[in-house]
Amino acid sequence: MKLINHILLFGLFSIVFFNCAYTQIILDESFLNKSIANKALKYEDKDYVINIEQLIINDTLKYDSIHKPIETIDFTSSRWIVKFNARNPFSAKKLALETGRPITDKVNLYEVKNKEIVNTWKSGDFMPFADKTVKHRKNIFPIDFEKNETKHFYLVLESDGEMINLPLTFWEQRSFYIDDYSNNLFHGFYFGVLAVVVIIFFFFYIILKEISFLYYILYVAFQFMLQFSLEGFTHQFFFPNSVYLSSISVLLSAAGAVIFVILYAANFLKIKQRSKKWNKYFNGILLALLLIVIMSLIPGPTHAFAYPLVNLLSLVGTVSIIIAIISLNRKGYKVNKAFSLGFIILIVGSTIFILGNLGIFGDAMISELSLKISSGLEILALSLSMAQRYKELQEEKENIQQEALETLEIQVEDRTKELRQKREELEIQNKNMLDSIKYAERIQNAILPTEKHIKSVIPDSFILYKPRDIVSGDFYFVENVTSKSGEKFSLFGAIDCTGHGVPGAFMSFLGNNFLSQSIKIDEINTTGQALDFLNQGIFKSLKIKEYEEAGVTIRDGMDLTLCGLNRSKNKLYFSGAKNAIQIATKKENLKHWSSLEKNIKVLETSPDNDFVLIEIKGNREAIGYGDSLNNFNFKTIELPIFTGDVIYQYSDGYPDQFGGPKNKKFGSKRFKKLLLSICEKPMAEQRKILRHEFRKWKGDLEKLDDVLVMGVRV
Repeated sequence: MKLINHILLFGLFSIVFFNCAYTQIILDESFLNKSIANKALKYEDKDYVINIEQLIINDTLKYDSIHKPIETIDFTSSRWIVKFNARNPFSAKKLALETGRPITDKVNLYEVKNKEIVNTWKSGDFMPFADKTVKHRKNIFPIDFEKNETKHFYLVLESDGEMINLPLTFWEQRSFYIDDYSNNLFHGFYFGVLAVVVIIFFFFYIILKEISFLYYILYVAFQFMLQFSLEGFTHQFFFPNSVYLSSISVLLSAAGAVIFVILYAANFLKIKQRSKKWNKYFNGILLALLLIVIMSLIPGPTHAFAYPLVNLLSLVGTVSIIIAIISLNRKGYKVNKAFSLGFIILIVGSTIFILGNLGIFGDAMISELSLKISSGLEILALSLSMAQRYKELQEEKENIQQEALETLEIQVEDRTKELRQKREELEIQNKNMLDSIKYAERIQNAILPTEKHIKSVIPDSFILYKPRDIVSGDFYFVENVTSKSGEKFSLFGAIDCTGHGVPGAFMSFLGNNFLSQSIKIDEINTTGQALDFLNQGIFKSLKIKEYEEAGVTIRDGMDLTLCGLNRSKNKLYFSGAKNAIQIATKKENLKHWSSLEKNIKVLETSPDNDFVLIEIKGNREAIGYGDSLNNFNFKTIELPIFTGDVIYQYSDGYPDQFGGPKNKKFGSKRFKKLLLSICEKPMAEQRKILRHEFRKWKGDLEKLDDVLVMGVRV
């Protein structure tokens, strides 16, 4: 019986001894503010079968000792349970426990007392950043200790295939903030240098359009993202709510950095032109890296396996670049020294990083710092090589430009002689053409009524006439006529021919000719009959009917208004081809227009203005438009007229002119308001105002069409 009791006691002692076979952490100066992971025990839960609540009730696990202050667990997708306890023999303390790399998926800390969980802290980058117990890029847990208090902890870590670096540091709050400030200052400088490199060489790329600069920019950008992700900044600032994007950021940025450093090096070294074997070799590595990118997007074992692969290919790719540099040097190709130095620095830093992770040289913290410093120095060395590359490209460009300039000077000299001869020929042709147009201008001015003749027919009037070119497609017609019954009329019209310049001038000759003929024919006694005669003449002269029968559409003609003023009867006879006239009359005269209400449009600006503007439209058809001469006749409209009334006729050149603050048309509505606002002024002043407003509206813009505005006061 005694033997059995001894055996049971020995077994119980063995279990207790095994579970307590780790050194208690004493929270004094020798253990605070530095990693003491070697004071804890670890256990690998490969299949995720252990339940933490059940474990603390009956902990029979066979833990392994941790031998280094900062433990490095190789590429793993297991769950790891770390067990430790800490005692505070002094006064109460507020401490912060730092553990696990920022990119560890899950880092949960449990405080256990009497086989129950009394406190839980959660962290890691596989949860929304806002759900972390402490909103910090690192895995930080605030822990309060009373005097002489001992606490027992279980730390659970999970990774998706990446290595787990396990510092275990109890920080005093002041020491933590000082260390965190120093870290942030270093990272700010480090990432700032990388950002400046990207910006500067981006401008170089924009200037030179050299692909090696683009590859270098992308390499530095991915290196930036890799280090940014490793330090937990990507999870904090870029993807705080996207667990998936945060989890793949390290793999994608690592693969991207290796892809673009190989592309950059191959382009810089001109591998494709200098060595087909090396070109095929690097293309193989690039294909493997693209495969890793695809693997990283698939959660599970495939994603986990991508971690060691990308690390392996990163090392192989960098070493291969060094070997390629040596190989090219042996073949007689000169390789930029700064470029070579950059990759040598990266190899040294990578070697220290790997040795540190293996515990052969320093620890994981030193290895991570060495990788950052070496990558920073490498980028500075490569930036120097790219600056030299920029200088070489500029010199090549200057040499090419100099050769091209010398060749161009010879070509320019020959071309100049040829152009001088052609210019002289063109000047002669241009002078002849300009002389012809000037002659056409003299002819057109000759057919227009003189100032003296105008004053004899419509004494109180103005004409604003501004051709767009030397000759115009607009013209005005003014004549005294006597009907068969002996009544005298003042006949005046504003005509807008198709086009402007020389084509418009030809049409104006035809129009003026037929109107001049119409007043000499006894059978023509109304303005409408005059337009019918003009329409027939245009149809016949331009052979419009013959062309249309042949299937050719002719769009040559004119829009016009023609007025006959009978002063003795106070009557105005009006006919219009598409265009309308405006009559400014006093409001008291509107009662005499009642019979024409359906055919007129009245514009009234304000009660203070005694005048209104009446718009009278003629036919919708224009001269020279229409499929048959027999389908319609131009109507003659009889209008009442009173002393002081002003009759306005115009082409579309004024209202259609673009300008103003918004570069819009002057517009018909604005034009009518302008006419009504000036109708009481002397005719010479009206012309001056219209000309000033047109220039003001047009500004520096081109005049779009000929301008013609006529005003006649009764």
